[in-house]
Amino acid sequence: MGRAELAGVGRGSRSSWPEAVGLPVATAAHLINGDRPDVAVALIMEREPNRQPGRPDPRRVIIISDAAGIVVKTPVVG
Repeated sequence: MGRAELAGVGRGSRSSWPEAVGLPVATAAHLINGDRPDVAVALIMEREPNRQPGRPDPRRVIIISDAAGIVVKTPVVG
């Protein structure tokens, strides 16, 4: 599933953080906020498959974690 990417928004123009996979959620959120202070971070637990992030939002990064609080998918803007 593709997501729209924003170029040149905020201090940085990053739209994904593959290096966050395997990190604790708090560490990943800190990393993302350091790169993109203009976006909010939303958390979805992997075991909640029916929970959807809602409409795409260019000012939000979604972090998907396992039950232990470890990031399991690359966080992306949208």
